[in-house]
Formats: sequence, C-alpha cells, structure tokens
Amino acid sequence: MDDGSEDDLLSQVAIAPDFLRCIRQNRRGPAAARNAAIRASQGDCIAFLDLDDRWARGHLNRLASALRDHPEAGIAQGLIRKFLTGPGGELSYCSEAYRFVNLGACLFRRQVFDRCGLFDEDLHFAEDFDLIVRCWEQGIRKIEVPAVSLLYHRHGGNMTNGKNTVELGAVQVYKRRLDRIRAGSVDHSMVESRRVAFPDYIGRTAGPFDEGLREPVEL
Repeated sequence: MDDGSEDDLLSQVAIAPDFLRCIRQNRRGPAAARNAAIRASQGDCIAFLDLDDRWARGHLNRLASALRDHPEAGIAQGLIRKFLTGPGGELSYCSEAYRFVNLGACLFRRQVFDRCGLFDEDLHFAEDFDLIVRCWEQGIRKIEVPAVSLLYHRHGGNMTNGKNTVELGAVQVYKRRLDRIRAGSVDHSMVESRRVAFPDYIGRTAGPFDEGLREPVEL
C-alpha cells in the first residue's frame, strides 16, 4: 500500500512476484492506508510491515503456526528489536527484544477487524494502539510467540521521533475508550474471557530511541 509516498516503490514492485499488488492513494495517513489494504485483501490472515522495517526470518511461519495451534485466538504476536543503520550501511541492533504495540510484530485473523472495526482514520498517531485497546475490550485472544518477529528501524525520519505521550495520541485513545464505556458499548462481562490484564496485553513501553546496545543484525 503506497500512501502517496515519495519513495520509488512502484519500480520495486515491478520486479516482485505476480501475486503482489501495489495500491496507491493520495496521502491520507497510516490508518487510511491500512484500511484500504485490508479492504482489498482476500486472505484469512492479515499482516503489516512498514517500508523501512523488516521481518525476522521465519516470522510469518511462526505466527501462522501459532494461530493454527490456537484456533480460539485472533492475534499472534512476536517480539520486536530496534536497529540502526551505521555510516557504512551496517545494521546494528540498538535494543534488546521486547513486546509492545507494533503491528509489524503481529499476524491478525481477518475476523478481528470484522469484530473490532478497522483503524480510526481520525487518529494521526496511535491508530495501532487504539485497535489493540478495542481488541482487548472485545476479548480477542492474543498468543505471544517468544521469538523476534519485527526489526524496527530507528532513524531520523521516524514519525514518532521527539514526540511526547500526548502528541503520540495516547490521550485520544483513552478518551475514545472512556466514551465507549459511557455509551455502554463495552461489555464488562468480557473480562473473564480476556484472560489477561490490560498492561500485560499491551506489553512494556518501547524504551528510548537508542538503548545503547550495538550488536550486528543477522538477516
């Protein structure tokens, strides 16, 4: 999905397998781009990957196997490691592995979006966090796979650089949750089916941009 990017993505797709489709739209933000891709997709499982990030080898196979082994689950999630690109083009991990909200580390069943809705296109940030909050409210089971799934590229162009919690949209997400509770659209009887407390469902915070670790990336 190309959300009005200035990168030469179409030329890269030209040498890709025939089954790969590229959909381009005028820039409307990450939520709208992901929603367009979901609507255009036909598979039973949906995965996301930003252009500057990478999947660890075996990521999709491991998470698809987890969903096959747990038919009651709607999401499988692996771990994340941040990495930097050095001046010579070398790639180095700059964090230990952790688990937090990042779509690229997950594999979703399509029914999750049918039940919980698509991404909120009014959110410029934290649309992924908002979705996961709604998944927790709806009792969507999430299977944690203890292996690195996503290599998260940290660089000067990251949209989240230098932004605080308010700027990243967390307050808006919690306000939306409060509005749903007040409107009576959150079924509190789902608590037992969640099987996990909210902080455990979300995972730990991502930590600083660079945690100081330098370890070569193995692709």
